[in-house]
Amino acid sequence: MRANFNAATRRNIGLSGAALALCLSLTGQAAAQETEGEDAQDNVGVADIVVTAQKRSENLQDVPISITAVTSDALEGRGVRSVAEISNFAPNVQLESSAPIVSSSQILTGFIRGIGQNDLSSSLEPGVGVYLDGVILARSIGANVDLLDIERIEILKGPQGTLFGRNTIGGAISVVTRDPAEEFAFRGETTYGSRDRFELRGTVDIPIADTLRSQFSFSSRSQKGYQKIIPFPGDTGVSDEYNFGIIPRNKENRRGSTDNFVFRGKLLWEASPDLTLKIAGDYAKSKEQSSPITLVATDTDPLAPAPTYAAVYNTCISAPGLVFNPGGPLAFLGPICGPRGGGVPGAAPLPGLAGYNFANANPRLVFGDQFITDNIDTTYGNGGNLSDVETWSVTGVVDLRLSEDIALKSTTGYRKVDSLLANDLDGSPIMIATTMAALAEKQFSQELQLTIDAFDNRLKSVVGAYYFYEKNSNFENAYISEGLGQFFGPYRNTNKSYAIYTHNSFNITDALSITLGGRYTKDKKVFEAGQSDLNLSLLKLGLFTPGQLPDPNDPTRIYPLGVQRDTYNNFSMRVGAEYRITDRIMVYASFAEAFKSGGYTTRLSIPTPGNVAPRFGPEEAKTYEVGLKSQFLDRRLQLNLAAFSTDYTDLQVTVVRGISPFIENAGEARIRGFEAELQAVPIERVRLSASLGYIDAKYTKLDPDVSFGLNNSFVNTPKWSASAAADIDLFEAAGGTITVHGDYSYKSNQARDAVNTPLLFSGEQNLVGANIRWTREDKALELVAGVQNLTNNRYIITGTQVDAIGATSVTWSRPREYYLTARLRF
Repeated sequence: MRANFNAATRRNIGLSGAALALCLSLTGQAAAQETEGEDAQDNVGVADIVVTAQKRSENLQDVPISITAVTSDALEGRGVRSVAEISNFAPNVQLESSAPIVSSSQILTGFIRGIGQNDLSSSLEPGVGVYLDGVILARSIGANVDLLDIERIEILKGPQGTLFGRNTIGGAISVVTRDPAEEFAFRGETTYGSRDRFELRGTVDIPIADTLRSQFSFSSRSQKGYQKIIPFPGDTGVSDEYNFGIIPRNKENRRGSTDNFVFRGKLLWEASPDLTLKIAGDYAKSKEQSSPITLVATDTDPLAPAPTYAAVYNTCISAPGLVFNPGGPLAFLGPICGPRGGGVPGAAPLPGLAGYNFANANPRLVFGDQFITDNIDTTYGNGGNLSDVETWSVTGVVDLRLSEDIALKSTTGYRKVDSLLANDLDGSPIMIATTMAALAEKQFSQELQLTIDAFDNRLKSVVGAYYFYEKNSNFENAYISEGLGQFFGPYRNTNKSYAIYTHNSFNITDALSITLGGRYTKDKKVFEAGQSDLNLSLLKLGLFTPGQLPDPNDPTRIYPLGVQRDTYNNFSMRVGAEYRITDRIMVYASFAEAFKSGGYTTRLSIPTPGNVAPRFGPEEAKTYEVGLKSQFLDRRLQLNLAAFSTDYTDLQVTVVRGISPFIENAGEARIRGFEAELQAVPIERVRLSASLGYIDAKYTKLDPDVSFGLNNSFVNTPKWSASAAADIDLFEAAGGTITVHGDYSYKSNQARDAVNTPLLFSGEQNLVGANIRWTREDKALELVAGVQNLTNNRYIITGTQVDAIGATSVTWSRPREYYLTARLRF
């Protein structure tokens, strides 16, 4: 560890330690007062939250990890419905329900402390692990789970490689659902809001016997899209005639709708005082429009050194047919401007656009800036517009107490995801850039965990074994410039992972303890791809020769032949020390590691040298962290602080070679920052919270041919993030209490792609939410009127810019929305 502890890191940790010391000196008197009065004030102040971040139930304030933990009541008070919305008040956490190229509200793009993954391709691994009741959700699609009847959410920041394993290099998000109640109970709510939002949610707890309990929950939500598709003057609809039915479209003239249904059930059997079994299942179905797409720039210069597909398309439809004939000035474009291909002659049909000749198609629309509207909530893009996602899973948990000090837990999970996404990236009525992605994925995991308390509870130990299996098949198709480019991209993955781990905390004295943990992981991957250019577009343009093709019998084939197999081994560790100044004040220091598994580039447009499948290796993060967990003034004030420095190596960087995006281990980085979270109950009827996060992320090494713009900004990593919220019980009225809630969140300007395209920077985020609610004294009835994004602040949440296409587009955030909610409990 000393070898990695360079001088810069020492300075950073030293400054952080000085800051903590200053904080402690300023609050020492308050701590003493708190210790004297805490027993008398147990029911007043900030409520304790029990978390399982270290694989055992513990008070949040006793865990030496930077964690944002949010209860169901807090989420309900803010009107939060999905995991992605949590990032508005979690410092240094960036979660979006969309991604470049294809889009869906069911996607979760997660970054914590500058580390994550912005691409949903299943050949890549997420950098933030999302867990539902202890089972990882391996793919980004379907990971933005509905927060239906949950107990809490835990966001663990920094590498979590010891206890959570692979692909938690940035952190982990753990969603914990509520267990069935011991007595019959029903809870239901309905919501109506802007753009015909209509929502029903309900939960019922049904005791079956003294030791057997059940619970069933459902949620149904629909809402019109917030972007309108408008007709372009002069569009004859010719482009639509050549869709050939292969691009799914939503018949409504909108984008950004919501239409989903979720069902969950849980059965809990307390077979004996020492044996508990839980079986949980869930099903989710979403069939919505794609996220809004706004065209912001075009590149159609036909005289550029490397003309875009859009420029070639404009030339094909605008120039007289004679110029493409042999001997004509544009004869080199003759092959590509003629009939479009549709696969290999005599072979089985492929999903391509075939038989249409541009030379006979005039008049047609020319692509250009005329398709940029003056309103971000309107678009001329009437192409791909579908997000169809279906998931279901079953989880079984067995808790067996072997003795007073030893317990065994088994967690078994199976999950299946099916999705079909289609997206129009060009914002025009022409098929300049349309994508279609399909995923069929199934996964199985098994974890055995032994917890041991020894030496009069001075040693708390966890020992575990883990197995994970995943199999997925994918299509990632792109249809460019009315079929000039038709990239058909099937691929499949089989992933297996094995791990053993241990995590130990030993109390040397009543105040001082140390932590030591380690995890060994072995990943096995099998990959096969078959990407093709069905129109032979780049071959026709002479960017490569037939002799470079991987299969001489199939001129459309681009991807190298064969099945790829790789094995990755990793050992990650965590060491730390904690010192408890009082019962309510703890300081800690730690070192933690994690890794993200390697994979393969899939989106090729030209053959690779030697026809070798382009692979990339794992990336790793090592983080030094110091922190403070504290409560003062008889628990009326809770302040948690953390400062960190991360060495980030072997970054999986997207590098454009020719016109193909390759993923390579092409960089190293250093990430530093801090986060602070405060909760306060100054008087009984007032509840306050606030947070502040700062990240300084810099590349320390990049390959010579890699450039990420002038700033080299990390993608989806705002330098500053902050939030504040207040709930105030104003007065009693009509047998209940009137409460007002207000919240504010801020994120500074951030890049939305790795290459820092200027048009894809988000702009500052300033969100204000508010509601007023009446709650009957017995809490059986509650009425809420609220507004989200009160000031109608709009910012870019994702975007796509590919040099070879000639269209740059973005997705804007949701506008202001009002809602009314009624809740019933009995």
